[in-house]
Amino acid sequence: MKHEVFWQNPGYEPRPKLVNDIECDYLIVGGGVAGVSTAYFLAKLGAKNIVLIEKGQIASGATGKAAGSLVVRGESDLVDHINIHGRETAERYWNRIQETLKEMFATIKDEEIDCDAEPQDTLYCGFEHKSDIDLTREYEEEKKIDSRAKFLEREELKKELNTDLYTHGILSVGHGLSVNPLKFTQNLSRALDKYGVTIYEDTSYLGSEGNVAKTPSGNIKYKKLVLAIDADHPALEVTTVNSTIVITRPLTEDELTKTGLIVKKIVWDSQKDYHYFKLTKDNRLLFGFGGMFVDKNHRDTIPHLPHLEEIKDFSKKLFPYLDNLDPEYAWAGNFGMTNDYEPHFKFDGDTIEMAGAGTQVVCFMAAEHIAHILLNKSSPMDGYFPSK
Repeated sequence: MKHEVFWQNPGYEPRPKLVNDIECDYLIVGGGVAGVSTAYFLAKLGAKNIVLIEKGQIASGATGKAAGSLVVRGESDLVDHINIHGRETAERYWNRIQETLKEMFATIKDEEIDCDAEPQDTLYCGFEHKSDIDLTREYEEEKKIDSRAKFLEREELKKELNTDLYTHGILSVGHGLSVNPLKFTQNLSRALDKYGVTIYEDTSYLGSEGNVAKTPSGNIKYKKLVLAIDADHPALEVTTVNSTIVITRPLTEDELTKTGLIVKKIVWDSQKDYHYFKLTKDNRLLFGFGGMFVDKNHRDTIPHLPHLEEIKDFSKKLFPYLDNLDPEYAWAGNFGMTNDYEPHFKFDGDTIEMAGAGTQVVCFMAAEHIAHILLNKSSPMDGYFPSK
């Protein structure tokens, strides 16, 4: 088993680091999906003179270590949003996440981004005797918004996923997109070249004085600054969560048919510390587990041993009839999250900070919101995400 990230992007050439003083209208700090998407939306909306800096390589942080499971239902459920915000606002938010997922797929097609993108349905599963989430109520609420949602029990569920581990689940049609997250973000950053966005990698942000950002080898004078640094954000509202991911060998066609995954789908369960899995483009099983809170300085990508053992045990219980599902790759990655599972925004003069979105779909949605605010345009998320 290799203790390394499975995702690769052959042929990607990092940009050089900044070595002199420059000026720009919009400076974006952070080369993850949030920062790159913010630059993309700014450019698409007509902004000029955009600079993005990243302390490592594009997507070398949380983004490139993620599972690449882009889904409508992320770290929080529809019922959670209804309980917190009321039905009308929650339904608006839910519908906007669906639209954002479609926008991401459209962007992949329009910009010809090579990222192993595969639209997939999602399956949210529960257990007979234990469940931290009431899937029945979740289904009833989703059905009011999306008539295609299906509640599956026992044998119906086994047709979609051949396992005795789960007894019921919600099948949501068109609610998922599987990607290689490293390729998605790095190749989206390549698409920015044609829009005139300048990117510097290996360029750390050391702070700002006035409207001048400091880096080790040059200063950047800016008009507007966006800090999109996710788990590195110092705000107490943003906690750093560590999750473990493993990749198995490729499944054969017979095994895909037997498991029910011949029709690919993104799956997770209803436990508080939930298991999740999907198939990669080359039909390997990707399993993930764990939401361990860690210090913001935690950088270790070695998987947490108890989480790794939990994944191994889970895979055997899920598909006991499959042989040799031992991980070939295993790693851990950090991501930022807030208590209410929604992005943390801070507006301070010419600076906008965003972190803790939890999922890459919400990062993309938040990036679009920020771009609209910077250009004094109405945002699809006005009234839900803060704007000042």
